[in-house]
Amino acid sequence: MFPAELVPDGHVGAPHHLYVGLLVLAVAVFVVADDYARREPLLALAGSLTALFAFATVWPFYHGTGAALTLAGVTVALVGVCWPGGMWAGYPLKWRLVALVGAAVALDDAVSHALGVWTPLDAGWRQVYHLVP
Repeated sequence: MFPAELVPDGHVGAPHHLYVGLLVLAVAVFVVADDYARREPLLALAGSLTALFAFATVWPFYHGTGAALTLAGVTVALVGVCWPGGMWAGYPLKWRLVALVGAAVALDDAVSHALGVWTPLDAGWRQVYHLVP
């Protein structure tokens, strides 16, 4: 069944690591945004904003569409960061890695909720969530 969860964890306002990953990605984009004139990493930003919009506002009401748009947005953001010779090629490697980690964290949560498959971050969270007050 697609998506595996009609509403991710029962509430899109819950603390999902998709939000954390997209925030980290957006911070990396905004840090490098002024490095070169008329050369901005907009593909990564557009993908992350699409995923954020779809996850928070579309998925609860149109489950399949929201899940598909969330996965597509995160994938576009990840491709925007990883594309060899793309916009990120001229930026410092440190910020490209930060953006890559953010996109990977967001993808982990999106795949977990949309496809219902095992993901490393969710598996780790299941081991420690009972320790959080």
